[in-house]
Amino acid sequence: MSKPRILLISSHHLFGESMEMILRGEKEMELLGPWNLGDQDICQRLAEAKPSVVVIADENLQSESASELTKSILEQYPELSVIRTGLSENIFRLFSTHTLPARG
Repeated sequence: MSKPRILLISSHHLFGESMEMILRGEKEMELLGPWNLGDQDICQRLAEAKPSVVVIADENLQSESASELTKSILEQYPELSVIRTGLSENIFRLFSTHTLPARG
């Protein structure tokens, strides 16, 4: 079984490096990135990178650039899940188009 490929996208270089150091310590996954949140060609590069999950780390969890990127990723790659986190909050938000069956 292949390792999940996690793509890290960050708005701040220093924060991206810190997250990268933590994630690279995990042997059960392969880390891609960090990529810069400001890059314009992220959605085009996703097809080549083939991540299992995208993590977007921005200074503000409600930032417009992170919201737009999340929307674009989910529209173009509905099989991907996107996890967003903010520097100012201790919260992770998961965005996904996956449907799970209901249980009684």
